[in-house]
Amino acid sequence: MKENKSQLAWIIFIVLALIWGSSFILMKRGLISFSPYQVGAMRVGFAWVFTLIIGFKHLVKFNKQNFVPFLIVGWLGNGLPYLLFPLAVTQLETSVVGIINSLVPLFTLIVAVLLYKTPVKKLQILGLFLGLGGAVFLINPAGVGAELSSHFTYAGYAIAATFMYALSITTIKNKLSQYSSMTITLMSLCTTGPFLLIWALSSGAIGILQTQPEAWESLGYISVLGIVGSSIAVVLFNRLIKLSSSLFASSVTYAIPIVAILWGWFDGENIGWNHLIGGTAILIGVWLVNKKPKTEAVS
Repeated sequence: MKENKSQLAWIIFIVLALIWGSSFILMKRGLISFSPYQVGAMRVGFAWVFTLIIGFKHLVKFNKQNFVPFLIVGWLGNGLPYLLFPLAVTQLETSVVGIINSLVPLFTLIVAVLLYKTPVKKLQILGLFLGLGGAVFLINPAGVGAELSSHFTYAGYAIAATFMYALSITTIKNKLSQYSSMTITLMSLCTTGPFLLIWALSSGAIGILQTQPEAWESLGYISVLGIVGSSIAVVLFNRLIKLSSSLFASSVTYAIPIVAILWGWFDGENIGWNHLIGGTAILIGVWLVNKKPKTEAVS
């Protein structure tokens, strides 16, 4: 049974890496016609509507015990990061944003230890830093450093989003474990989706669709981003958190730059030796995070 759970966890891990590794390109396509805030708001709106259609049976009543956790997951795991990442993409290369996204496991580790006193294995710590190092090495470090120094504010938006993800992940693991993955996804989106969708429609998005023919194509990319990259992916991610640890689930962000490099390869970009070494380091780091060592835990 444990082996089956482990295999399923790895399958979900790979699928999520493929989906979220492609999300930055979809954001860029959406930004051709819409503002960063409109892209993020419509993404959440599409995700909410789709999840409500397929999972309305999972609606539960908000009460004092679950309202705040659902609110945290809704706004810090979906709403605000989906507004901040498109904003970062307007000034930073998608590869740079992908690397910044790799900070999620480190923030998850910090939050889990400080807020929930979660015990952490020494090998997990090693795996986290090895994976982060591989993600940075995956792209030219000199180029990344120069890019971040000249666009510090926009890098800060992406860093803030990753910290929000960490708070959401640990909240799911420690406060909402009694609910199914679909329930967590639906109820958290109910705290954000209606408001952001109304705001997006009233912010000029309808006028853009009426006056710019290419806007419909951008809207198509945003719909894929919301339905696949948010609704379906978040359900899978919540399932992954239940199957494994919050650290292993968050380490999926280490694999996202690999998918971004593959997208570049399909577009004719060269794959260098740093990509191979960085990718290998990421995979080893993820394996260490999920390994069950006999060593004592540290907290």
